Amino acid sequence: MMHLYHYVAKGNTVERDGILSFARNPNADLSYYIKRSGKTTHAEIVNWFERKFDGRSRGIRAFPSRIQPAEKSKSLQTFIENADLFAIDVNALDEAGLLEAVYVSPSVMDIPNISDSVAADEVLCKLPDVQSIDTSPIDWSVCDDSMGRRFAYVRYYLLIVKDGVIPPRFIKKLPSTTLTV
Repeated sequence: MMHLYHYVAKGNTVERDGILSFARNPNADLSYYIKRSGKTTHAEIVNWFERKFDGRSRGIRAFPSRIQPAEKSKSLQTFIENADLFAIDVNALDEAGLLEAVYVSPSVMDIPNISDSVAADEVLCKLPDVQSIDTSPIDWSVCDDSMGRRFAYVRYYLLIVKDGVIPPRFIKKLPSTTLTV
């Protein structure tokens, strides 16, 4: 059984409604995506995602390990304090036919000659199958708030899910463990 981890802001309905992708969450905070896409409405941002590749708006970000606060990234501490942590049973999701594709976003430190710009989107590489997911621990100490991209320095996965929702039966809420740096 393989688990990946996903965080959702506290006060959510995940245990009732499942984990929603951007496409299925009309109440999503648009501010980050407005900056990335230059679009101003939920529908426009969904279309922008879909122009990247089919299913992109139905993607759900997941990490191979729990987030650990880092000295140079105090925002990680705030992020986990304000979110509930869920484990996703990736194998069961795949066996149920709900996982359409898996993409990895490697650390930018692993991509030679990468150029950075405000308009840059994340690097995503399609994996051949769920067995290609690397669940080895992440070194969260490489995260640095001064660089402006909280998760660009760590590997994460984008699960493209049928209908854009991971149903509750494939997730488990985990106890919050707040660590401080």
